[in-house]
Amino acid sequence: EPAIAREAAVNASAQSMTRMRLAMERASSATNWHDYETQDDLFHRAIAEAADNLLLLGLFDQLNKVRRAVAFGAVTRATQRPSRDHSSFAEHEAIAAAVERRDRAAAQEAMQRHLNSVSRRLFEEE
Repeated sequence: EPAIAREAAVNASAQSMTRMRLAMERASSATNWHDYETQDDLFHRAIAEAADNLLLLGLFDQLNKVRRAVAFGAVTRATQRPSRDHSSFAEHEAIAAAVERRDRAAAQEAMQRHLNSVSRRLFEEE
């Protein structure tokens, strides 16, 4: 995904940015984890679509299917919804802002930081 974010920074259209921003807004207002996860998926897929590379999009889709299959039922949530200060909100903003600025290196780095953060939350906590 970091390489996909890098490509999105080169190729993202105004429509792609709108899809990213809409998914971010809906994720932050989600009233439950299921709705948040749906919007999170849409945000990440909007980035993959913005890269405008069918090979990368196909790879993203396949990896996302595997990720969801592995994570399904494995994550236990202590709250009904993400907290307002959930780290992914700021991380997603950093990714989208870098893509919008056309800053390839920053988009790639922001996505890598986000994935590292998600990994820590899922596998190192508790």
